[in-house]
Amino acid sequence: MSRRDDVRRDLGLAQEEEKVQIDLSVQNEELRRQKKNQAREKLEKEPSYKLVKGISTLFDKYYLDGIAGFFLPAIGDLITSLATLPFLYVSIFKIKSLALTLAVLYNTFLDALIGLIPYVGDLLDFFHKSYAKNYRLIVGYVEDDKEIISEVKRSAIKSVVGILLISFAAYLVFRTVYSLISTLYGWMGCN
Repeated sequence: MSRRDDVRRDLGLAQEEEKVQIDLSVQNEELRRQKKNQAREKLEKEPSYKLVKGISTLFDKYYLDGIAGFFLPAIGDLITSLATLPFLYVSIFKIKSLALTLAVLYNTFLDALIGLIPYVGDLLDFFHKSYAKNYRLIVGYVEDDKEIISEVKRSAIKSVVGILLISFAAYLVFRTVYSLISTLYGWMGCN
């Protein structure tokens, strides 16, 4: 420390500068919080955000995901997969987070893969609540929940790997089904 710093500290000037810096930091944090609250309130009024909440409730709380897959095997899974589009819209265009979008996609792909398992997948859809998970992640981002944001950012690479693995597994399932149908079709002499 220099002699000048010692004199400033002795006169109390250093403490005064520190207090000004602290006050400025507090004001900046308050402004940031106000802007964040305004953005959150605006987003919560958006129809797409309300739709995400409604879909989450309808598909997971009232088990429409499992019911649709059970009673309408292929069509139900397609419908429930299309119901994730509002979640993707909010994460991509409203929140604008790549990590959140990857997490939503991962949960969606995992739910679709589970739904592809004959009979068992339809039962598992009653327990695997991907819409509630996606809604929790979106709400966490909107409410600036540090734990959820950190969790999503930490798992971004895992989400990418999961999406790729699930896509490959789905490809193998479709390829196998196509091969079986082609073989059966050939055996029946319908060439």
